[in-house]
Amino acid sequence: MRRRFTGPDGLKWTVKRLVVPLAMRPMSRMDVLEAATPRRTHVEGVSGSIPDAVMGPTGPLPLGALLSLAMLPFLPLVLALRYARLVRWTVEARAYPWGGRYPPVVLSYAVRGHQEARRAVDELADALARGDGSPKLADGEFIPQSRSAHDGTNSRTTFTSR
Repeated sequence: MRRRFTGPDGLKWTVKRLVVPLAMRPMSRMDVLEAATPRRTHVEGVSGSIPDAVMGPTGPLPLGALLSLAMLPFLPLVLALRYARLVRWTVEARAYPWGGRYPPVVLSYAVRGHQEARRAVDELADALARGDGSPKLADGEFIPQSRSAHDGTNSRTTFTSR
């Protein structure tokens, strides 16, 4: 189930329910770029420093592709758990403000239940078509996106004001 539309601000949105869990999805172009940036873990002449494994056999590109393939047999189990309402569906809205270039604007929500996820897709699409920036869904919990792989934030981190 996928809905495509243009919002009042001119953004072309795609709202869909993800079948493959986020942990099983291949790395996006931005994730590969972030993984390829040096993190200064290796200093010449300093003992105990660890060299980057970006291009090595256990780096993010080769190992990530192998792990994605190794996780595919678990997809039917994940789908069965989702239909049993034990694992939540992910509803995602994605827009590319600069045409087809990255980074996209992504709004993700976790929704428990198959029918609730279908309704959440329609509710999210209608809210974005009206011009709501980051709408709240009745059955969904907003999943914040981390900005960078190296900025020290976690997608599960929530901030509270004092």
